[in-house]
Amino acid sequence: MTARNRGGRPWGPIRAESEEAEELALFLRAQVDASGKTLKTLAEQVHVSKSQISQQLAGKVPGRRFVTDLIRATIPEPRLRERRLDEAGRLLRAALSPSPDRTPPAPVRSPALELAEVRAQQVDVYDRLTRSLEQQNQLREAGGNSAKLVMVLLTMINKLEGRISDLTDERDQLRASHADPTVLRQTQHQLTRAREQEQRAEAELQRAQEKQRQAEQLAERVQARVDELTDQLDRLRSGATDGTRDEDRPPVPRPERACGTADPVGDDIEQALRRASAVNEQDGHVLRDIAQDFAPDSAGVVPEKEPDNPAGSHFSEDNVQTIWPAIVAAGQIRGDYREAVRLSTLLVAASEKTGRPEDPLTLAVRHTLAHWRSKAGDTSGAAEAFAELLAVRKRVLGPEHPDTLATRHNLAGLRGEAGDLAGAVEAFAELVPLLDRVLGPEHPATLATRHNLANWRGQAGDAAGAVEAFAELLPVVVRVLGPEHADTLALRSSFAVWHGEAGDAVDAVEALAELLPVQERVLGPEHPEVLTTRHLLGRWRGEVGDVSGAVAALAELLPVQERVLGPEHPRTLATRHEAARWQGEAGNAVGAVRALAELLQVRERMQGPDHPVTLENRRHLVRYEGLAGDVAGAVAAFAELLPVQERVLGPEHPRTLATRHELAGLRGVLGDVPGQVEAWAELLPVQERVLGPRHPDTLATRNKLLRRRLQARG
Repeated sequence: MTARNRGGRPWGPIRAESEEAEELALFLRAQVDASGKTLKTLAEQVHVSKSQISQQLAGKVPGRRFVTDLIRATIPEPRLRERRLDEAGRLLRAALSPSPDRTPPAPVRSPALELAEVRAQQVDVYDRLTRSLEQQNQLREAGGNSAKLVMVLLTMINKLEGRISDLTDERDQLRASHADPTVLRQTQHQLTRAREQEQRAEAELQRAQEKQRQAEQLAERVQARVDELTDQLDRLRSGATDGTRDEDRPPVPRPERACGTADPVGDDIEQALRRASAVNEQDGHVLRDIAQDFAPDSAGVVPEKEPDNPAGSHFSEDNVQTIWPAIVAAGQIRGDYREAVRLSTLLVAASEKTGRPEDPLTLAVRHTLAHWRSKAGDTSGAAEAFAELLAVRKRVLGPEHPDTLATRHNLAGLRGEAGDLAGAVEAFAELVPLLDRVLGPEHPATLATRHNLANWRGQAGDAAGAVEAFAELLPVVVRVLGPEHADTLALRSSFAVWHGEAGDAVDAVEALAELLPVQERVLGPEHPEVLTTRHLLGRWRGEVGDVSGAVAALAELLPVQERVLGPEHPRTLATRHEAARWQGEAGNAVGAVRALAELLQVRERMQGPDHPVTLENRRHLVRYEGLAGDVAGAVAAFAELLPVQERVLGPEHPRTLATRHELAGLRGVLGDVPGQVEAWAELLPVQERVLGPRHPDTLATRNKLLRRRLQARG
């Protein structure tokens, strides 16, 4: 009789001499299934071989010590273990002394039929095991290719560093000697190109290292599958009575175990390998121009043939490999999001002509286009594209495939960008445990999702919670990715901002000032992340009291952002906002009103009237209208804005509380001092609870309330 399979793995038939022995075997197999342990693991814990365990669980009556050791190894909980030991002891006694009036169990089917079924299962499991071992070899090859590419890139970066140093010295000497301007321009051009090549090589190095880590992670999961399938073979062989000895069966290879964390396996492995290989090949395309500059020293880098039509009418892996490096160089390295959108659109258009809209490669291209659309400022279009893609990926790849989770990640961020702050927090919070389980807690995608969760917690009003989350995350990211990885630098920037939002503006300025030169060196002076840090540094300089410094820094930054990102990019608009704001704080309230009114029209058109940044634009516009002299109009505008903020952001969001503070202050200017005092008195305990008693906004309300009360007494 074949045992009931309670653990998802097949057992061989039980050949017991009595019903009591069969019941004992079924009971012991059930404990093994419930534990989830393999026979290999149990063999180490009960100190017998796997073949002996198979025999003991196939109907042969085992010894008492084996039964006791097996129960102790499979059941960790003490009270349950004692109950199982009692039950096992009862079954063992019955098996050792079977009732004479009970006959051996009659087979439901003939032994030959049972054996044929088991052998068929063995063949199927063995075929799957062989396929997994082949995939393991492919992973080893992919990881080896990435490792070789890493070495080539490290060598190339070292040579580029030397070349940059030599060209810098040559340029300085030419300047000092007042050499021919044509020669000086040529040297400067070579130096600029070498620096750009170094940035591109470092970016490709990070990608090659990431693919090497992915290969290791996949190898770990494949090894787990190899272990599982090997265990299934061992179970199926238990109780087989066809006369074939284990040493006569085909040997099962036992490759060395690879190190790494969990990642997807199964049918996705071939596709993952193909993508890893594609990335390695596309790296060769990206490095071709750099290798030409070092032709005598680059025998290990084989130039690849430039295709006649890199974005032609057909769509294939070769087509993607040709154009993908250009997309990465445009968007990720140069920050030219519009060019990345243009190139991605070419790929999507080519993919639509294939007649295979649900091919994984086609879906990957659609994901890339949606990503760069969001970076280019088309938030609503990107959100719509990601939502459509998510439904397809769930159906085609499964709800927990890494590509499906990546689309969920992007869509969660766009919920926040569209103004649904609480929805973004909820979406990222749901995603983190899934990524922990599917990819591992230290996978870069998991760390990026934790970064976004912390950020949107702050955006939703929990600045202290954001600081706490970033403080916990930063050392992990530094250890896993390195101190100068682009994601590490971005996290440091976010950490600094939320220190400021939580009330420590001085610390924010110091952290951003320390970060900026590192980003400029690693990413380049006009990279979008560098421009963002300059924006943040200008803003927080104003927050600590250096208003004129903030105005000058933002005025210098704005034309660079307009040229690099575009005049209506969200980050450019954010700088326009801050420049207008600090212009108002410097005393030019009329100029601030004019600039903020123009900006409000753009934001309402691009992001909608209820978007959080649009509401913040309105809040500052009303503030400076009041400072410019229209106090009554400002009071009416604040009273109109407040319920919108309460609906969109929540009644205790810091920006909602700031509007309540401003509204109370203007009522006092209009002469309603009792109403002002009452409003501040109601606001203060909320600020103390939400922001903290030492937050600058809380201190401002407390001081103003105290002065008004002293004036009333005096």
